[in-house]
Amino acid sequence: MQESSVVAFNQKSVDCGKSPKGYGRTYFAKHNFQRGDIIIHGFGKIINHQTSKISVQISLNKHYLPTKWSGRYWNHSCGPNCFIRTRSDGFPDLVALKDINKGEEITYGYFMTEFSWSARAQERRIVCRCGTKKCLKKILSFSQLDYKHQCDLKKRKIVSSYLYHL
Repeated sequence: MQESSVVAFNQKSVDCGKSPKGYGRTYFAKHNFQRGDIIIHGFGKIINHQTSKISVQISLNKHYLPTKWSGRYWNHSCGPNCFIRTRSDGFPDLVALKDINKGEEITYGYFMTEFSWSARAQERRIVCRCGTKKCLKKILSFSQLDYKHQCDLKKRKIVSSYLYHL
């Protein structure tokens, strides 16, 4: 996929605005989506390490740096409305986990892409404010989830493909 086609698709799907949860900027659905619809394509410069914020993990030793219209404002929720599906080019798509209404904030669980947090990752220190019934008050990586939760996510096929092999 080319960055220009990713940006065009994403701009038709979402608006960018201020997060009502105090996370800074976020994406909102431009129209109604049904479960299974692709909401946003991820894309960006591939790097070999996790940054303190913004990077998204796509394999054990690779992250990417998204731009405004390729995933920079994907925000976390312990009870997300989207999940991750890895494309053939290795980048993630955010896919509707349930029906999403126009104007609804687009969220996913960071544990769906991030295996673990580096020492400098801001997520280690951020208090989760997602406000869902499932809120853990902290943002966990995949490796911090209990084994049963990890297996459930893999079974439901809602995490980055590289996590299936761990």
